[in-house]
This record gives sequence, structure tokens and C-alpha cells, in this order.
Amino acid sequence: MQITSKTSLSLTWFFAAALSVTASAATAQSLLDRVQGLYYPDLPGTTWNCTALGSDGGAVGIRGNQILGVESACTLNDPFPIPGMDAIRFTQSCAGEGMTWDGGPVIITPTDRGVFLLSEGFGVEWLRCPG
Repeated sequence: MQITSKTSLSLTWFFAAALSVTASAATAQSLLDRVQGLYYPDLPGTTWNCTALGSDGGAVGIRGNQILGVESACTLNDPFPIPGMDAIRFTQSCAGEGMTWDGGPVIITPTDRGVFLLSEGFGVEWLRCPG
């Protein structure tokens, strides 16, 4: 095969794209590693039990590539780092109470007190459970 400047440009683009995908996956994994744990929503007038994961009044969490809520879990897919921010956009595949659904996009970013999630125009900060 004769390598021309056009072939060289195509190969350069291919390897740059492959490195970008690898970097995106590494960035997403780094963020997920930092936000692993149990949380409770920062909602006034509510009480949460950080020892009971996923039940009414219990903790919510991030474990592996899943967001665990009250009687539901969403798998985080298709990570996309947001340029200039310590945040990743994911799509969600969710299941709970015998149903499955498309959870849509979610942006996750660590905070000093826990983690902030933004989904479909609604944002919530989850506070890290003690311990």
C-alpha cells in the first residue's frame, strides 16, 4: 500500500479519534471513582437513613456505573466529558419496580459536600453520608 498525504491524514484523524474516545473513557472513570458512595438528597424537611440503600427514606448512591435510587437503578452509558468542567454527561438506562425506561441524559459533577446531578432541567445535590 502506498501511503499518500490523504492516507496519512485519514490515519492521523483515526488515531486522534481513538485517543479521544480512550481519554473520554478514562476521564469518566476517574470522575466515577471519585463519586462512589452513599448519599442523601439535600431536601429541607426530610430525614434520610444512610444505612438503608434504595428504600423509602434510605440512602441513594453511586456504585460502579450505576445510580441507585429509591427502588430503582440507572446504568450510566456513553460518557462525554464536558470541556472546561469537572463534569461528565451520561445517558441512563433505568429499571425499577418491574419496569425499564430511558432515563435520558444526566450530568454528574463532584461538589465539596457530595455530588450534583442535573437531569432534564432539574438539579439536585446529594450530600455524602457520614462514615
